[in-house]
This record gives sequence, structure tokens and C-alpha cells, in this order.
Amino acid sequence: MFFLYGFGGTGKTSIWRTLATSLRANNQIVIIVASSGITSLLLPGGRTAHSKFKILVPIFEDSTCNIHQGSELAELLNQTSLIIWDEAPMAHKFCFEVLVQSLRDIIKTKPSSNQIFGVKVMVFGGDF
Repeated sequence: MFFLYGFGGTGKTSIWRTLATSLRANNQIVIIVASSGITSLLLPGGRTAHSKFKILVPIFEDSTCNIHQGSELAELLNQTSLIIWDEAPMAHKFCFEVLVQSLRDIIKTKPSSNQIFGVKVMVFGGDF
């Protein structure tokens, strides 16, 4: 798990594009999401985190992502090499918690107990 800190206009989107292009050129799957719809429009293949991960609105402590084992999205997540989440500080902590639980439920390779997002590499970005 990584966090890229930078104010608006410092080149975070360029880094996301470079990471995604490099990995996709090697036939790896990269999912790019953002906390806001406007930000997601600037990202290559970007979607909002709520849309891509089926995070319910409103979100509560006991919420779950609406991702089912064996679904197309579950299979995509199993094959994904990198997940980029732009403007991550804008999201509520429950969004991350439900994603962690969902990844633990659907990822076929079982992570060790100290791997927060399973075996997936996560890169968050934004500023505070």
C-alpha cells in the first residue's frame, strides 16, 4: 500500500497515467478509481470508487460492497495487479473498510494476516 501526496496540479494524474500505461503494456490489469465523479473523468478508464466497487450509499459501519463471489467484477479483481484510488482522503473510512472485507472474501489467493488489501497493490493519492 502506497500514498502519493500532492496538491492539485502537482502531477498526480500524470503519474497515474504512467503507472497504468506501463502495467497495461505488460498485459496487467489496473483499476483506477476516484472519490469524486469529476476527478474520475480525468483518469484513463477511471470510475468513482462507489461505482466500480459497488459501495452502497449511504455507507455505514456494517455495510458491504455488492460484489459476489464468481461475478465478473470478482474475477476482474482477482486478476488485477494494481488499484489506484485518487482523492482518497475525500472518502469515508468505511469505504476502505468495506473494500478490505470484500477483497478478503473474493480474492482466491489468501493473504497473510498483515496484508490489509489482500494480495493487491493499492496506491492512494490526494492531499489533506
